[in-house]
Amino acid sequence: MIEGLLSQVSTWTIQGLGFLFVLSAVVFFHELGHFLVARWCGVTVTTFSIGFGKELAAFVDRKGTRWRFAAIPLGGYVKFLDDTNVASSPGTAASAEMSPEARAGTFHDKPVWQRFLVVAAGPLANFILAAVIYTALNVSTGVSRVTAQVDEVVAGMPAEQAGLRAGDVITRIDGWRIETFDDVSRLVLTSSGRTLQIAVERNGETLTFPVTPAMRDERDDLGVTVRLGDIGVRRHVPARVGAVVPDSAAEKAGIEVGDVITAIDGTAISSFRDVVELVQPAAERPLAVTVKRGNETRALEIVPTAAEIAMPDGSTKQVGRIGVAQDRPEPVAVSFVEAARLGVRETYSNIVQTITGIGDIIWGRQSADQVGGPILLAEVTARVVEHGWEPLLRLTALISANIGLLNLLPIPVLDGGHLVFYTIEAIRRRPLSQRVQEIGFKIGIALVMTLIIFVNLNDLMRLGKRWLFGGG
Repeated sequence: MIEGLLSQVSTWTIQGLGFLFVLSAVVFFHELGHFLVARWCGVTVTTFSIGFGKELAAFVDRKGTRWRFAAIPLGGYVKFLDDTNVASSPGTAASAEMSPEARAGTFHDKPVWQRFLVVAAGPLANFILAAVIYTALNVSTGVSRVTAQVDEVVAGMPAEQAGLRAGDVITRIDGWRIETFDDVSRLVLTSSGRTLQIAVERNGETLTFPVTPAMRDERDDLGVTVRLGDIGVRRHVPARVGAVVPDSAAEKAGIEVGDVITAIDGTAISSFRDVVELVQPAAERPLAVTVKRGNETRALEIVPTAAEIAMPDGSTKQVGRIGVAQDRPEPVAVSFVEAARLGVRETYSNIVQTITGIGDIIWGRQSADQVGGPILLAEVTARVVEHGWEPLLRLTALISANIGLLNLLPIPVLDGGHLVFYTIEAIRRRPLSQRVQEIGFKIGIALVMTLIIFVNLNDLMRLGKRWLFGGG
């Protein structure tokens, strides 16, 4: 019992450290962007804080900046010499009372283009961090190169109805260049029911087909509902196990990474999709599973756990899951230049998908319950950290790109709101009045507080549903 408790405490500690790592890295680089450009522009930075609230540790550097680590690690800030009110207007009372030497280091007295650069540097640093992480992973682990050739077109699905055939190579979707089958999966899954223009190569010709994905609502075990698209194109993936979820039905039955599933209840398995199609209808029903492990053949019994999928009509459907992921093709080494290109491309893809996702939620094409706050982030991080450093770094890159984008929203109090004010100031050659800016910031604070309340209510409602009903 004591060993089990110690093991659980150790797991919680690792998950907590993973959460702190992700959040601290994203916040640190965002604020570092502001800090470095402010220093370059001659702005005096008095404080660089990671976290809010009570100070846990601090030091002062040679230029007088106090670097502090605070008790609540849910953000951070950089404070300038004259940062005494919310209105970003020059000539505040605080700076007016300073000596000319001191005023030379104030933020509000800098030219508008320098203030613009200082503010824009935070989100830019987040984008750079994401691209650097993706680049480093591409260099260290290689890149999966699965061609976007269609091996199978499912009868009755949108791809068949539109005219796609087995053997077609998908080259573009809505103008986005397709390099791997993963690109196809990502764009189709997140299409939210929009008609896609899919270009394929067939016998030396380029053909374009309008395809509207079929949609399904799926709720995961965290209670997040996402609408996923499917057009019915498949590639043949051998039923080799690439990952086993800890404490899943597969792990309990003895399935290991590298096993090849050859039969389920006497039905021969030729691809990973066969596994999915046989497991989903068998929730909580024992299945006889045959696997090949090296030169051995083993017979196992697995009882798929039940999971709920939300259907488009609002009903729910129970499906079985055993907790295995398909093996991915062996990554290939790429040059640093190619790794960097792909890193920037993936960062850009994250940004575009986030913009699209926000629009889909606003227009009702996606469920708003997938929006979450620190609780959801902590839960996702806890799941990801179990699979090692690579998935954790990928999550960090994704969150960094998203935070950079969200900070660019044109809402006063966010970086994007400041940039709007500075753009107006540059066009008018004078800033908006302090009263107008203060009104804008009050509206911005109200909007941000509303969003904070909404995402935290979402998190608490998800937790409540899982506690009451034991599932999503």
